[in-house]
Amino acid sequence: MTDQSSYVTEKLILAAYLIASGKADLLSARSSPGNANVSFVLSTIPTRQEITDFFNGVAQVSALRYSEAITNLKSIAHEERRRHG
Repeated sequence: MTDQSSYVTEKLILAAYLIASGKADLLSARSSPGNANVSFVLSTIPTRQEITDFFNGVAQVSALRYSEAITNLKSIAHEERRRHG
């Protein structure tokens, strides 16, 4: 369960951007048994403009921080899938 100040997304690349840019922290990751998708629960709800900028390719973030966030989220997603089959 999440509260109204958290944000849930299955989009790993968006979660990585929000974490790498300092706009949100990862609170948890979750999946359901038999479901390959992992949801990332973030501490802050991004604005529509932040999401639009990211998907339009105009958002800026450190490449190193973004790469590290992707690597960490992939590791978390694999572990979550392993736990829930």
